[in-house]
Amino acid sequence: MNTLGKFFGKAVFLGVFCLGLALSGCGGSGSYSGSMGGTGTASTDCSNPQPGNPQACVGTTLTDANGDFLTYTVNVTSLTLVRADGTVVQVLPNTTTVDFAQYTDIAEFFTLGSVPPGTYTSASMTLDYSNADIEVENNGSAVKVSPVDASGNPIATLTVQVNLSGHGPLLLVPGVPQLFSLDFDLNASNQVNLGNDTVAVSPVLYAQVDANIGKNLRVRGPLTSVNTGGSYYTIGLRPFYNAGGDFGANRVYITSNTTFLINGQGYLGSQGLQALQSAGAGTAVVAQGTYNFSQHQYVATEVNAGSSVPGGTLDAVEGVVTAVNGGGTSFTVRGATLIRAQGSAVFNDNVTVNVGPNTRVREVGDPGMTATVNDISVGQHMLFLGTLTNTSPGSLTLDATGSNGSGGFALLKHTRVGATVNSTASGSLNVNVLSFDGRAVSLFNFAGTGSNPLSYLVDTGNLPLATINPSDPVDVDGFVSPYGSAPPDFNADSVADFANANALLAVGWISVGGSTAPFTTLNSTGLVVNLSNPGSVHVVRQGPVITTLTAGTAPTLVANTNGGVFVIRQSGVVTIHLIFADFVTDLTGRLSAGAVTYGVFGVGQYNNATGIFTATRLAVVMK
Repeated sequence: MNTLGKFFGKAVFLGVFCLGLALSGCGGSGSYSGSMGGTGTASTDCSNPQPGNPQACVGTTLTDANGDFLTYTVNVTSLTLVRADGTVVQVLPNTTTVDFAQYTDIAEFFTLGSVPPGTYTSASMTLDYSNADIEVENNGSAVKVSPVDASGNPIATLTVQVNLSGHGPLLLVPGVPQLFSLDFDLNASNQVNLGNDTVAVSPVLYAQVDANIGKNLRVRGPLTSVNTGGSYYTIGLRPFYNAGGDFGANRVYITSNTTFLINGQGYLGSQGLQALQSAGAGTAVVAQGTYNFSQHQYVATEVNAGSSVPGGTLDAVEGVVTAVNGGGTSFTVRGATLIRAQGSAVFNDNVTVNVGPNTRVREVGDPGMTATVNDISVGQHMLFLGTLTNTSPGSLTLDATGSNGSGGFALLKHTRVGATVNSTASGSLNVNVLSFDGRAVSLFNFAGTGSNPLSYLVDTGNLPLATINPSDPVDVDGFVSPYGSAPPDFNADSVADFANANALLAVGWISVGGSTAPFTTLNSTGLVVNLSNPGSVHVVRQGPVITTLTAGTAPTLVANTNGGVFVIRQSGVVTIHLIFADFVTDLTGRLSAGAVTYGVFGVGQYNNATGIFTATRLAVVMK
């Protein structure tokens, strides 16, 4: 059996290019030591550029959109830029283990390095799958799949190159910071076969210059210094859960509205910066915020530090609560990322977390709130910190009771509910829940909550609902109501209606050996997908709803009038087009030359009535 809908999601590398006084003068350097990894020297800081540097600083980040991979953990061993004169610049100083599936709606600064100015015409990324941990959900269970190529052969290392000729080269000149993104698209790069528990991998990269990612950026690492007068602090960058390595340094600026959570205590603005200074150099710090390009500053909206962050002084478990046990003294957490103190991270699909009256509880973005363990209920996305007490395989337990020196902290984080609408009313939605944070609703035990997932009442407050109709697929973001207090069952911060927006297209022919005629119509006005001999993958996903495409409902692919990015991957090289007609001409030539197509993948708007898919992104994977 081949699985459907297990390929959705994307991961983005983003580079912030700035210039400084010297190699270490884009903001300074400093030594640090801390629980995010040892001691070292933070050699490059892109957060305070100065004019006159013959080198350009590269700040690289990573993000991922919501997907059905429970974990997609691989090693990124190389990330390079190639200048027009053939100069190859390595911008990744250390091999880094990345779980692409965990980066939803957020980007993370990945590395800060120095590159010579000039015109860059291509980039490449090398992925090492030899020790990969890739798992998908099948009937509620986590299934590990093995990476293979299109012919079914095991793979170890893959390098994918992206050419910028069709997009416009990346030009780095002194004093002109730019945003450069490399997008590793999980949707277009993977096709899962649960018949033999494999995933066929053909990495696809998008690249954009000065791209507006529209997402929060996360920066983490051990604290180097605090400047209260300048309203900033500096860290030695440690992306993801790296325990060592020099990835550069980064200044993090704060405002009067920046919230802090330091060792379980909440602060606001300058008080938080002072508390961070008191915590001392080496303290593990994680910030979320945005990059201000006019000021060349990273500005944090939220800062967590010390025992309040994974990779700090405590073990951590992050996932979604599927059951409340013992009247609220214990929780079952599924889809859990287990982060040990000092930094190592692994995926485990089922962890038991014990809590008690000494467990400190906070809600993300509101560190001053008074909360208890009773605020934690089924479906809530949680971060628990404590001490791992049971490490038996398949039976992991985290003690977050706060007793006997175990430590104990719980952070309620934003939760995404995938559902279809039953009805709307003023200030509320009644929905049929399909998933919490991408996990099937059938995994959740609602005993004691007062909730019925078939008729789940969402408090939407003043959010606009005029365009939402019964049967529409929606994603609701917010917090589950406290245990036993429903209805309402959920308090929404945002509602995304997927009826005619944000659709993902996946059509793959790997299971039938590829297609030499993937389109019945191919011209500059649109492409009609040929589904007369479909492979195992032929779906459109709108939020939580997956529609299977047939020959009678073959979609027509057209370009978004506001522009888009259209790529072709063949023989490990990705060619980018910004003009749809040029993309079609290139595609026509390759098919005429005998290219075999393995898949067509897109992001855009899908009209169920007309079958038209208006793409902001299209990727065609060929051999």
